[in-house]
Amino acid sequence: MKESVWSPMKFSVYRSFWICAFLSNLGTWIQDVAAGWVMTHLNTSPLVISLLSFSSSLPILFLSIPAGYVADLGHRRKVLLFAQGLMFFAAGLLAYLVWQEKVTELSLLGLSVVMGIGLAMTNPAFQSVLTDLVPSHLQAQAVLVYYMGINITRVLGPTIGGGLLSGFGPGSAFFVNSLSFLGLIIFFYRWPVSAGAGRVEKSGTEVVPQLKIQPEDWLPLFSLHNLKLWVEIFVVTFCASSLWALYPTRGRVEMGLTSLQYGSLLGFFGLGACLSAVLSDKIMLPHRTHKSLAGSYIVYAAGILILGFAPNYWFLCAAMFLGGTGWLVLATLMNMSSRQITGKSHLKATMLGVFLAVFYAGMALGSVTWGAVAKLSHTSMALLIAGIILTLVGFAKGLRSVF
Repeated sequence: MKESVWSPMKFSVYRSFWICAFLSNLGTWIQDVAAGWVMTHLNTSPLVISLLSFSSSLPILFLSIPAGYVADLGHRRKVLLFAQGLMFFAAGLLAYLVWQEKVTELSLLGLSVVMGIGLAMTNPAFQSVLTDLVPSHLQAQAVLVYYMGINITRVLGPTIGGGLLSGFGPGSAFFVNSLSFLGLIIFFYRWPVSAGAGRVEKSGTEVVPQLKIQPEDWLPLFSLHNLKLWVEIFVVTFCASSLWALYPTRGRVEMGLTSLQYGSLLGFFGLGACLSAVLSDKIMLPHRTHKSLAGSYIVYAAGILILGFAPNYWFLCAAMFLGGTGWLVLATLMNMSSRQITGKSHLKATMLGVFLAVFYAGMALGSVTWGAVAKLSHTSMALLIAGIILTLVGFAKGLRSVF
């Protein structure tokens, strides 16, 4: 009998985790709207604005693999508590600086780096926890339900963020994001399940068996097949980052959107992602992963191209909707592909750290590259180039899957 996609929610520990993660992601998207809004008021250069995405992604490139390795040694709870506390502090400080009207481009970018450090430390351990909370046969559903939650917050967060911007100012959005980390901090403090390879906690006592990482545990990191996967992930995210880096410039600076209209752009992105989630049983089947990825690249590229030449607000919404539709598929399937190649290796969090490092390397380097291209020419030109490259990658992958 086929398990429902929502089956993981039957388990109370997973359900508690999902709710806390949902609230945290909701706060993140609320802050994302506010950060873009504040930066466009401080500086209208597309390069400077794109540094927001770059600054939050860069730490993930350098810290994801070490953080994953530390988590694999049995320190997931400590890593997660420290990282969540760090992001709680950074968001709270941003709220204070904005309310006191003392925020600058440098402080905003600097605290975005701090948030990125927290995210880099969180993600590998967080992703490995995600599938530890349910039986092995429900791990795929656990990942998908988690991503569905993320994309619901992509609809609600920007809408709430736009409302907070209009009614209470951007400081309130940063403050709400700071509070949103408390749920996960409490969850990880009380976490009742395995804390990772080599460390199990029971009734307040710790049993620490000797963890032996063998040379073969590292082999999946360096196989030719997996190196090809890393290259593909980098190229795709390098191009995909153009949308994240330049939509604030297109919406706020060039189109002059109101705070509610600007906030709704990410809401339409989330709606597109929710559509992909609803159709996941048809478009994300294991035997058609390559075709689904190829299609998602092309759909996302269409969103980039429309964003670059949108004549009005509604075309921007359509561009973001297509972007969200493609993004959920490519992000989910890339994540699942990276999980599958770990095999029996003890270094599962480390492998997820490699995936995240490559993923965000493309996002970070792409963001600053497309921002520079936009500054030297025009945002439409940068988006046109990125969209064409991603379309070609999609068609090439589609042809390889057929022949």
